[in-house]
Amino acid sequence: MRFYGIPSEDRVVEIVSSINSSGAWIFEENGEKYVLNSEEVKAKLLELVEKVKEWKARTKHIPAGTTLIFVHEPSEPKAFKIYDLSSLGCAVSLNPPRWKVYIKELEAQMSP
Repeated sequence: MRFYGIPSEDRVVEIVSSINSSGAWIFEENGEKYVLNSEEVKAKLLELVEKVKEWKARTKHIPAGTTLIFVHEPSEPKAFKIYDLSSLGCAVSLNPPRWKVYIKELEAQMSP
């Protein structure tokens, strides 16, 4: 499954507001999974966007355009991966995302 980085948090807000899947969503954090409806997932994603904005404002050494939020399909968002500051650095691959948010139908594809 291919994900696209979204360097602008304002663009993330636009994408989140376009979520129209009314089914169940899975929110993963620290190995725990929670089932949310579409309105709850929008609120949770907007909360995470604010957290990323705070990190970028507090940590001045992060270059402009650093991408921590990824979406599977911007035009029809059904899966997101959000990384934290520990993912930054010189590596060939990213650490596992801190949070994953996706529609329940994608659960098998999103699990390691």
